[in-house]
Amino acid sequence: MKSFFIVLLLISSPLLLAQESSKASPPVIVAKIPFGETVQFEDFSITFSKVIEDSRCPSDVTCVWAGQAKVLATIKTEKETIENELIFHGTSTGSENENTMFLSKNKKYIGYQLSPYPETSLPIIQRTYILNILIVNKEL
Repeated sequence: MKSFFIVLLLISSPLLLAQESSKASPPVIVAKIPFGETVQFEDFSITFSKVIEDSRCPSDVTCVWAGQAKVLATIKTEKETIENELIFHGTSTGSENENTMFLSKNKKYIGYQLSPYPETSLPIIQRTYILNILIVNKEL
């Protein structure tokens, strides 16, 4: 019986030590900017200025190419005005590499999604577009 407890202790001790300490993921906030609107952040603003292209394959159609959407966002700070072209490929969300719009001291602003997604039964009027922005705390 004593040897059973010793074996149990030897087997269970590595399991207790093998637990990883997981990092907490940084908080994420989503801001929605309707077409033509401006949203004020800390010390700058973002305006959803223009839909350049929306050739995304409608959700109720089978396409050979997923298509893409391109939009223009204008960022205004006290010192400058920056125009960023954001690209959304098919049904996927915007990539961080292509759609990072602005970096502040402790936050990253990323163009995440353009909605609504096209459907053949509903024509999209440009005024109904909404640009979704992810605001992520930068890891220190």
